[in-house]
Parts: sequence; structure tokens; C-alpha cells
Amino acid sequence: MPKVYKYRLYPSKKQASRIDRSIDVCRLVYNLALEVKIWAYRNGTNISAIDLCYQLVDLRQTFDWIKEVDSQALQASVKKVDVAFKNFFRGSGFPKFKSKRNGGSFQCPNNTRKIDWGNGTLTIPKIKDIPIVLSRKFEGKIKTVTISRTATGKYFASILAELAHDKIQPSKTERAIGIDMGLAHFVVLSNGEKIDNPKYLATSLTRLKVMQRRAIRKKKGSQNRTKANRKVAVLHEKIANQRNDFLQKLSTRLIVDNQIDTFCVENLRVKNMVKNHRLARAISDVGWSMFITMLEYKGRWCGKRVFRIDQWYPSSKTCSHCGYIFEELDLSLREWICASCQTTHDRDVNAARNILSKGIESGVGSSEEPVEPRRMRRTMKQERIQM
Repeated sequence: MPKVYKYRLYPSKKQASRIDRSIDVCRLVYNLALEVKIWAYRNGTNISAIDLCYQLVDLRQTFDWIKEVDSQALQASVKKVDVAFKNFFRGSGFPKFKSKRNGGSFQCPNNTRKIDWGNGTLTIPKIKDIPIVLSRKFEGKIKTVTISRTATGKYFASILAELAHDKIQPSKTERAIGIDMGLAHFVVLSNGEKIDNPKYLATSLTRLKVMQRRAIRKKKGSQNRTKANRKVAVLHEKIANQRNDFLQKLSTRLIVDNQIDTFCVENLRVKNMVKNHRLARAISDVGWSMFITMLEYKGRWCGKRVFRIDQWYPSSKTCSHCGYIFEELDLSLREWICASCQTTHDRDVNAARNILSKGIESGVGSSEEPVEPRRMRRTMKQERIQM
């Protein structure tokens, strides 16, 4: 089973210079290939990735400084252009040119890669013995290595490894739970548990505005403006790290530390939801899509399932007791009373229960309550004995 391991790199000045050169040249090749691809698209013709690679050979023969970069990394950049156009025809956005302001990355898909676990170094084509912090050890064949540089000047290596011994274990039980995602509470479970939304961007927004205002007042092209922009990038990176840490821990707790085997979630269309200018910032900050993605790939690791229900299913407007649909339910109304059975509903809990019921109707699990952890059962037993 393939897994990705991300490690921090601490290259020397010479190694960092070579990494920066590889990133810049790969970005240049990508932009040139994209320009050729756009020209062919507008003229009604098609240029495949193989044809672009043939043009890459001519480019390497014309400019000697391109030969300083691994040829496989350049071909990987060309193939990304072809993948971007295929995604565009499948409904994604039109491919865009890469900017040097956002860091950058390049891939090393060939076999000349090696990790020295004893000395803590990584060797890739053209660059040897890069110091790396190997926080986690794995046993498997390395498929690809992606070297990336953040906007703050940090270097990382994302290693895709094929793990032969790590097999997916099928789930032994059929217990399901519904998950409703929102803005006031990030996650509301069908059992009534609510997890607050940390709102990391909203917390740091005042400081971010001040730093952006200071940066834009600096003279363009000056060192002071570069330093101010770097401070803004550091704050953005901090916010992203806080959000990623929260999502990783929450998804791991739900998948690994829970005896639930099937998770029912809404199939949200975030791209359409952010068109609402009043909620766009809050929706972008919460990270719903990233959370569902984490649930899915961690569920595959543990043999559990994540089922997405129809996005048009009225989970909030439907009464979880009798099925009555309250059409006039407004977004500001957090509690409502069913006109049919007179049941008082918490909007989010009711939505989570309806999501679970929809998943059960599709045959993905049962509504059986999860088994309590062994430690909790032991504690409750001791309390009863003491009484």
C-alpha cells in the first residue's frame, strides 16, 4: 500500500542553491510547456506529453544550464501540464502558470534515490547527502521523492513509498456514525458530540492585516518590502500548520481511537459554497475538504469506510423522527420545532442523525451505538463497586 512520508530538510548553502536551481528550471519548463499547450488548444490541435518531451530534448541541447537539472525531474514537470489539461476537461479549472513567489517543488521519479538512515541524509539525482530529519522510519520501496520549498524558505521532502507489509484489515463490525460539518461547530456527530471550530484565521486576522499593511507601504523591490512579505508568509504558514495539526489529530481520533467502522458525511461542494462573499473566508478557513480527504485515506489504512451522501439531501430541514421537511428553515435558526411531531431539534445534531439514516438506507452500516473503551468500562465498574 502506498504511503507518503514528509520530512524536513536542512541543506547546506551549496545544496540549497542546487535545490533552488532545480525548482526554478522545473518551473520554467512547466510554464513553457503550458504556453505551448495553450497555443495548441486555441488552434484546435493537441500536443501530447511525449511531443512536449521531444521539445524538451531540443531545449536541453540549446541551453547548457538546463542540463544542470535532472532530466527526469524536467519530464515530470512536462507531464504535469498534460495532467492539468486532462483535469480541465474533466471539470477542473483552466491550468495556470506557476509563480516563483509561492516556493515551488520538483519531483525525482527515477531510481537514483537513497536514504541513509544511520547518517540521516537523503540523496537525489545531482544532489547528494542532504541532511534530513527522519522522524518516522518505514520499510518499503521508494517510488518518488518530491522536494519542496515553502514561501518562508523551508525545505521538505515528501517520499512516496510502497509498503509491502502494511495491508488493509477488513472491518469486523458494522457500526456507523453520521458527521455534520459546519462553521459554529466544526463537527457535530450523530451521538450528540460537538467539536468547536478553532477559527485559526479569524484569531490571527487582526495581526495579519497589520503586517500586510506594513508590507504594502514599503517601496517595491526594496529589501524592507522583502522582509515584510516574509513576515506575512511566516504568519500564513503558522495558520496553515495550526489548521493541519487540528485536522490531523481529529481525523486520527475518529478513525483510530474509535470503534466506528463507517462514517457518513455530506458530499460538500466547497467551490460553489465560497461564492457567497459573506461566508467565503470562514468556509476557506475551516478546511472541510481536507478533513474528508484525511478521513478517507486514514480509513483505507484501518479498513474503515467513509461514505458520502448526496449533496442535495436536506439533512438540516428534515425531521429525524417523522421525516417532515421544514422548507422555511433559515441559516440563522439553530433550533426548530417540527410542525408534525412537535419534536424540538438542534439543527446540527438533527442533520448528523439524518446523514446517518441516509447512510443506513444505502446499506453502509447499522445504527448500533459504539462499544465503550475498555478503560472507561473498567472505571465505571470500579465506581459501582465503591458505591
